[in-house]
Amino acid sequence: MTDSSSSEPGDRRREDRHRTRLRGGILRSRDGLRLADCLIRDRSARGAKLVLAEMRPLPLDLELEDEADHRRYHVRIIRRDGLEIGVVVESEAIAPPT
Repeated sequence: MTDSSSSEPGDRRREDRHRTRLRGGILRSRDGLRLADCLIRDRSARGAKLVLAEMRPLPLDLELEDEADHRRYHVRIIRRDGLEIGVVVESEAIAPPT
């Protein structure tokens, strides 16, 4: 179940974001190395707000794996505030065979 959240003053998003049930996510390097666990808070077709499980340095270009639907996305960090990071989705990544 998702709910549209209201626009905030100064919000530059092109699409409505949708608050989601907290979904588990994994941040990986572009070559697939697991870097950090996170929760996916808000999602849109072009971005997401993530909450990291712990503070750690991360490269700007990552893969985000959504543990609920097992999809991976090439993302770029555009904002970071403590444990919260904002990412823009650049494309869907092809997950390696399991």
